[in-house]
Amino acid sequence: MDGRATQRLVTLALALLLLMPWPAAAQRGWRVGLQVGHWRAHELPDELARLRTSTGAVAGNVREVDVNLRITNLAAAYLRAADVSVDVLPATVPPAYRADAFLSIHADGSPSPQARGWKAATHWREWEASLALVEALKAEYGALTGLPWDGARITSNMRGYYALSSRRFDHSVAMDTPAAILELGYLTNAADRQLMLQQPERLARAIANALLRFLRSQPANGWPDPPPLPDLRATVVVARANLRAGPGTSFPIVRTVQRDRVLLIAEERGAWLRVFSFRNTTGARWIHRDMVRLQRLSDEPPRDS
Repeated sequence: MDGRATQRLVTLALALLLLMPWPAAAQRGWRVGLQVGHWRAHELPDELARLRTSTGAVAGNVREVDVNLRITNLAAAYLRAADVSVDVLPATVPPAYRADAFLSIHADGSPSPQARGWKAATHWREWEASLALVEALKAEYGALTGLPWDGARITSNMRGYYALSSRRFDHSVAMDTPAAILELGYLTNAADRQLMLQQPERLARAIANALLRFLRSQPANGWPDPPPLPDLRATVVVARANLRAGPGTSFPIVRTVQRDRVLLIAEERGAWLRVFSFRNTTGARWIHRDMVRLQRLSDEPPRDS
């Protein structure tokens, strides 16, 4: 079979997939917020004024915001067809926005045209519900789009994205709204850009599939309460740092972390810092402050993607 015939078969298979009827939503009343990255950024409120000129990537005469808007609207249409209520939101998020899920949709950019792939992340304040949203994206988005996972390049700006910074900014999601940020692919990569421009329905369907998977995964008794907000972030500055079971060298080592590892701090006790335990880890973890560089999250300016 020649290349053209193969491409025709792939195109036909994708078309049939996109035309498949949606299963009925398992629960009525779901509400999802889809934020279009950088859309109407000039309208951001005073607390986010420094981001008003953050208009996203541009490559091949294509603006990121236009790609974000088109794919977000398509994903919203797919979700509404499954009886999910959808708010398509601009850069400005309503104060303490509350929904069953929130996803901020962006396209990436890089000085290297070889950089490609997609990624998704939660806020520094990791919560089981938000982590489940990212896992649903991993299960659906990568599989349907064929894009490689680019998780090694998840940035501090993604983890500290302003719309996910509950209570720190008025215009952010509520503490109990599961939320994540998605980078669709690299606008600066020719193959990724072609996929975004020529097959937006494919990417939108993958987003909708992921959100439906997440919504249907909610435990019968609801998600556990979200963790408290951290304020101190510690970056490891030595080659290897020991995490101990208590605040002192007499306590056993429970884990070793490498240089540049980021830890969130729950408590200060003299020269020792207790690390937040995430992702169902148990037991205390302490690190000596000489091994890290501390930053106060509340002192940071708002971050865009």
